[in-house]
Amino acid sequence: MSDFKYLYIDDENDESIDSLINGFNDLKEIFVERMPITKGLNFSDLKDSILDKINKNEYQGLLIDLRLDGTGPDHLEYSAISITSELRSIAARKEVRSFPIVLCSTIDKIIETYSADKTSQDLFDYTFKKSEAPNYPKFSRKLLSLAKGYQYLNDGFDKLETVFSRKDLNTLDSRIFERFLDQETVPYDYAHFTIKTLFHCTNPLIKETILASRLGVDIQESNESWIKLKDSVLIEAKYQGLFYDGWDRWWSDVIIRIFKNITGEKLSFLNADERVALLVKNTGIKGLISAKPIKHNVSSEFWTICEAYKKPLDPLEGFRIQTSMELKPWQDPKYLSLDAILEQVGVDRNLKPHYSEKERIDELKKTLK
Repeated sequence: MSDFKYLYIDDENDESIDSLINGFNDLKEIFVERMPITKGLNFSDLKDSILDKINKNEYQGLLIDLRLDGTGPDHLEYSAISITSELRSIAARKEVRSFPIVLCSTIDKIIETYSADKTSQDLFDYTFKKSEAPNYPKFSRKLLSLAKGYQYLNDGFDKLETVFSRKDLNTLDSRIFERFLDQETVPYDYAHFTIKTLFHCTNPLIKETILASRLGVDIQESNESWIKLKDSVLIEAKYQGLFYDGWDRWWSDVIIRIFKNITGEKLSFLNADERVALLVKNTGIKGLISAKPIKHNVSSEFWTICEAYKKPLDPLEGFRIQTSMELKPWQDPKYLSLDAILEQVGVDRNLKPHYSEKERIDELKKTLK
């Protein structure tokens, strides 16, 4: 059995809940156990019961359904948002150790309630959608990483460089980590910043699809050669800080430095074919295939991706996505390709071009006609 256990709260009472729990427990990465609840259980009693189990270290995290006040036979009179908000406040006052809280719900419930209430999104460390075939390996990996990361934060640490496992943080934009320098923080502050600010946005950390885009590589076509490149030549740039074992990320500035050291060229000045040719020549890794532009695009001076297709994109040919959060000065926008917009790919994921892009999109549509 795993050393890390999650308490699971849901108002439903059917086979799908047992299936979800067994899906996690069969992998033995984490252990999930449902907390019995009954209709009419008051807010205070539920809160106290959760805190008691956390204080006794019986569980290291909480997995909770969004609509506890839904249609289940044991539904309560309050939602996961209200109980989570109270738990976060108690942890902030250091009356209980901080712990991960993960939201688990159906896509309909998330769209109806969670997506409409932007302030509630900050309460949860991670959100996954119930489906007929959940990605248990992916979800288990992230839940385990969260439990281990919170344990590390609760145990205490000496400096910021240790949390993010990088000795030269001072070489990055000073505004990135300034929030931790002059004010008292709790573990959740580090957790929220790492996942919601560093992992979910571009710069200074980038995800694998953007890493491949900046190197001009087609991941699928390159297959084993890509794996060899990122796991050997680029290993120095791999993020090894808080939650590293749940989210694969790379330091953008280190990637640029590695490419310059290997090839003698500046990465951003080259197109995909030139970048890949230099990598093959200077690393000896054959089988790397350069990425091609998405339909309606011509540039291969890639630096980002189309969020709908997850394929390389030149930002100059992309269209900024409308977001609920204002970007920090050191964060890059996310983009859609023209083809994704025309085909309405990603609409179900609420991927929409920013309103300021409407005129440019309309002009391009006329050109295509």
